[in-house]
Amino acid sequence: MSTPLLRIEDLHVGFSTRAGEVKAVRGVSLEIEPGATLGIVGESGSGKSVTAYAVTRLLDRAGRITGGRIFFRGRDITHATGGDMQALRGGAISMVFQNPRAALNPIRSIGRQVMDALGAGSGAGSLRDQALALLHAVLIRDPEQRFDAYPHEMSGGMCQRVMIAMAIARAPALLIADEPTTGLDVTTQKTVMDLLARLTAERDMALILITHDLGLAAQYCGQVAVMQDGEIVERADAVTLFQRPIHPYSRRLVAASPTPRSTVAELVGEAPAPPLTRAPEPAGTPPLLEVQGLVKRYGRVTAVDDVSFTLRPGESLGLVGESGSGKSTISRLICRLIDRSAGDVLFRGEDIGGLPARDFHTSPFRREIQIVFQDPHESLNPRFSAFDSIAHPLRRLGGLKEGGALRHCVEECAHRVGLPPDLLSRFPHQLSGGQKARVGIARAIALKPRLLVLDEPTAALDVSVQALILKLLDDLRRQEDLAFLFVSHDLNVVRMMCERTIVLRQGRIVEQGASEALFANPKAAYTRELLAAIPHFDPEAALVG
Repeated sequence: MSTPLLRIEDLHVGFSTRAGEVKAVRGVSLEIEPGATLGIVGESGSGKSVTAYAVTRLLDRAGRITGGRIFFRGRDITHATGGDMQALRGGAISMVFQNPRAALNPIRSIGRQVMDALGAGSGAGSLRDQALALLHAVLIRDPEQRFDAYPHEMSGGMCQRVMIAMAIARAPALLIADEPTTGLDVTTQKTVMDLLARLTAERDMALILITHDLGLAAQYCGQVAVMQDGEIVERADAVTLFQRPIHPYSRRLVAASPTPRSTVAELVGEAPAPPLTRAPEPAGTPPLLEVQGLVKRYGRVTAVDDVSFTLRPGESLGLVGESGSGKSTISRLICRLIDRSAGDVLFRGEDIGGLPARDFHTSPFRREIQIVFQDPHESLNPRFSAFDSIAHPLRRLGGLKEGGALRHCVEECAHRVGLPPDLLSRFPHQLSGGQKARVGIARAIALKPRLLVLDEPTAALDVSVQALILKLLDDLRRQEDLAFLFVSHDLNVVRMMCERTIVLRQGRIVEQGASEALFANPKAAYTRELLAAIPHFDPEAALVG
């Protein structure tokens, strides 16, 4: 039998803390052959990334390998010297990190960083050409113009592509991709993953894909390992694992992952909720929200171009499209966080678009329009406890001061979003991703708004946590008759959560209509392209891909 490219035997990793040692990885054994693709899936904290960092010896200072062995090309590298590991990293073993902004050098241009990854050995002109070719390969638009750009001048998705270009620069034998498509829209995600799959095949390169997106693992991985609490609880080929999962944890992950036919209730194991019914509105009642000919320009760039739509009380409307399609810009225009260039934004028949964004906090409509941001960590003040984050809008706009009334309102909001009272004293760094998402939602509903703008509210969450948050939002909408403007690049989530969907491309509407009809029979070629790019597995149809 051939020697595996990578073999991990009974790996144990611990982290020293004030409370003692935390066992992050417990007895993990894995192997991968040259040219193979292995997916490692599981929730945050399951040990996926720690296993990868142990292989590359990039563990946090408090972390250490406490047992087991790691072999690369038959050589034991468990206790290799720093110099030996430095020689292996980049050339033989490379890694795409989860947070590209933190991994990239903020004061060095992206072109220079790709050239650094290529290393010395040829003239500067040749290195530049190679770097440009890599940037082009990972779909950086106008690589010649972007070459001298800095990370802060590029979107998160663009920074991830730069990271991938750097990771494949020296044609490694093993590429470890830690959530490489986080934040990318479905078509860019598919293009990047197709690129990685092609490179794996062409260069006989092995790929370890660490992801919480089970659809991605199903589509691109031959073998999949499921991790829970630092242990591998199940491993099988992708088709077998996703069609017939054996371990209860694997079954729970599969059940919580959206498919083209899922309902929100089914994701959490409940019976489907009855269809929403609303009393007819009196004749002549204006829509809750009416957008007419909305335009937003940044210099010569038009981010939103002549967009019009309406939203009724209690209705949920989805905005979908690629990065740069204008989704988030529209949401910020409606929340009056930025000013329009042209067009009208009417809320309950009143023009709110003409009021400068800086003055909107004085409008009586401020409390009726609230937003839940994409990143639950960055949107919370690190100096505020969960209590203070929820209390902040009540103090500023709700007229409540310190005292029993404020505490009662905060605790009521926390209860409505399923946040235990004992967590209210914690700060953001002491909360999990799902808990931070609940704080963000509680803060948004504290003032009892009529319109909730949700900008990728579950993008960074594990599938099981995402299912709970989506069920929470669906319940809140039914109980409070809230209207949702739901911004997402996850089309399966939009189909479940929204009665109507608008498809955007380069700032313009290309198609809109009832969600079920639009997803079942899309008219625009671009919509069909988006739907075709969704990575998913469908256990009911016994299909993978």
